[in-house]
Amino acid sequence: MQELDIVEYKNLDIEKVIEFFIEISSIPRESGNEKEIFNYLKQFAKDRNLQYETDNFYNIIIKKDNKSDKYIALQAHIDMICEKEQNCKHNFYKDPIKLYKDGDFIKANGTTLGADNGIGMAYILAILDSKENLNKNIEAIFTSQEETTMLGAINLNLTNLKSNQIISLDNGKEGKLLVSSANCKEWKIGIDIEYEEINKNMEVYELSYQNFKGGHSGGNIGDEKRGNPIKLAMEALKNCKIQIIEIRGGSRVNVIPRDMYIKFVLENQEMIGNIQKELQKQNEFYGEEVLIKLTKTKENEKKAFSKKISTNIINWILEYQNGVLKKDNSGNIILSSNLGAIRKNENKIEIDFSIRSNEKKIEEAYIEKIEKESKENNMQILWYQELKGIYRKENSELVNICKNLYRKMYKEDLEEVISQGVLEGGFFADKIKNCEYVAIGPNIYDAHSPKERVEISSLEKIWKYLKEICKN
Repeated sequence: MQELDIVEYKNLDIEKVIEFFIEISSIPRESGNEKEIFNYLKQFAKDRNLQYETDNFYNIIIKKDNKSDKYIALQAHIDMICEKEQNCKHNFYKDPIKLYKDGDFIKANGTTLGADNGIGMAYILAILDSKENLNKNIEAIFTSQEETTMLGAINLNLTNLKSNQIISLDNGKEGKLLVSSANCKEWKIGIDIEYEEINKNMEVYELSYQNFKGGHSGGNIGDEKRGNPIKLAMEALKNCKIQIIEIRGGSRVNVIPRDMYIKFVLENQEMIGNIQKELQKQNEFYGEEVLIKLTKTKENEKKAFSKKISTNIINWILEYQNGVLKKDNSGNIILSSNLGAIRKNENKIEIDFSIRSNEKKIEEAYIEKIEKESKENNMQILWYQELKGIYRKENSELVNICKNLYRKMYKEDLEEVISQGVLEGGFFADKIKNCEYVAIGPNIYDAHSPKERVEISSLEKIWKYLKEICKN
């Protein structure tokens, strides 16, 4: 494992970008814990005598006057998703992310890398720090809590912004120009637990799923090989008449689950063979890296969820449509859903879900269906957050500029994409008249998981492209 060292990039074009990314990675910045990274950005502006504006939500806008009559706004979010491998001791509230180089990739040791959106921040800081003669005044927007509540974008004051054109650096696919991001609604259901005493002679089993890929519930939702361990466990246990004792899985609503655990008693021992066959199929499909384990315990349990409640939980999860639900004629995903987590909270089972859509009518029809099904199953549904999407703008000058310049530089066409990821463009569009918004970025793989990595050659390519955008 080769530690990432700035010395290797001395005198190369991306030296400053790597340097700023290393600095950013040394500062804790889990979503909701952004005070230190906010202070770092404020000091950055002070050290360079740059004008800046802040608010009480840890947003900051830094401006660089390049003596031009033209403006361009660059945007990134300052927080990150903090996930780690099961045995990793990393403390996200105080420990720096441990970066290392692996071939053409920058990775983190046992944790999420934070390239989403630390690389975007590093790009913008390098632009603000640049001594090159840029032909546009730069308005750099840094927002907080993008990964969780979007509170930063919701409360951001853009009154003093001169540009109506915003380039987000929160895109993880080189060669793709994001022109629309999904509208996302997050919700949960609550199921009141009823307990029953169980026969002490009934055997107790534990079923666990570990080491699944997980990932971003927007960007990675189309990859069937990632699987959803919560759904898979229910597939294995369907029609087995189990009673649940313990259940937990996943981590958060916007992350594809990587693990699942369920302890249960089985009424009919002959069903074990069926469960084992299903687990073998799952293991073969998802590969050797995943760990699926069924064990019989020696514990004597006195009570479990009632048969009715256990059956309701299993059936609800089984019937819930998860993953890609609809595509447009070009193959873009325009409706998807993620069953993100399940846990016991006092005397209630809570299950977290999110739905993403790029078309309002499709979203409304799906929500109507969900609400009808929840009532039929006596489930309590709670809608607790909506993250605004942005729809594709026809005849956008910014889109044309970005596409023409990319073709000129690389003799390649920049592909317009509609994303299931939720970016902050929808909130900006509400506040800026005739807002034009796109997102670009280098190749980042497996964001929101400990396998997250950024491609160095792609990092350099997009850096050169960004500089030309700011010049031309």
